[in-house]
Amino acid sequence: MSMKHTQLTDDLQERASLYAAGAMTDSERIEYTRHLEEDQCTVCRSEVNELQSAISLLAYTVPSSSPSQTVRVRLLEQARNARPGPEPRQPGLRWFQWSTAAVALASIVVALMLIRSNAELRRMTSELNSRIVQLEVQLANERNRMAMLTSTGVRVVELVGQGTNMQASGRLFWNQQQQRWVVYIRDLPPLPADKSYQLWFVPKSGAPVSAEVFNTASNGSVEIEIPVPPGIGDLGAAAVTTEPAGGLPKPSGAFSLLGAL
Repeated sequence: MSMKHTQLTDDLQERASLYAAGAMTDSERIEYTRHLEEDQCTVCRSEVNELQSAISLLAYTVPSSSPSQTVRVRLLEQARNARPGPEPRQPGLRWFQWSTAAVALASIVVALMLIRSNAELRRMTSELNSRIVQLEVQLANERNRMAMLTSTGVRVVELVGQGTNMQASGRLFWNQQQQRWVVYIRDLPPLPADKSYQLWFVPKSGAPVSAEVFNTASNGSVEIEIPVPPGIGDLGAAAVTTEPAGGLPKPSGAFSLLGAL
């Protein structure tokens, strides 16, 4: 360990926890201390300080718990490597040694708990940061959408349910400056897999032009934003028909929604 680290890894966190809990062998502890003092590794030093502070506060309040297999092996190794000595005869001394061991074990348990907690907090922080970025993008898109819908020259057209879809309705926002349609539809029942809804640009003269093929969500709603193609002519209406899956070049099915422009 002869270098400064740039970020905390799981392995570095485990080493810091073992050092803070006093669970390293003598050689490991000497090398790790050298790393902290001579290499001046701020990453490891910061983690050790955090763990030592937490252990000093929580060691006496941690509920009884069995150590993990990794900790158990480490303690057994230390016990085998320890110099044997005479069994203490004084009951008070024996109690003190057991009490000291219990505190050390509690410290290790706290350190391991902190490792898991810190990893979970880092994961949650990463997820929250990612969600914040997504919300910021969504908010920017909504602001752009609102600016487009409320700008000068936007026409609002009501789409009325037709035939068996009298309960359906829609609203079309036509931004004539940007030449875009934004269409909101509700209460239009979803179609089976072999059918599709098709939205049409309907010029005052000439054949309808396909604008979008779609299906609605389970609640009967859908939102569509599409450009109005140049050279389409003077539009007189917007219409939605029911067509075979994937749509057709020309409308063939019954009207589902219709609105005059």
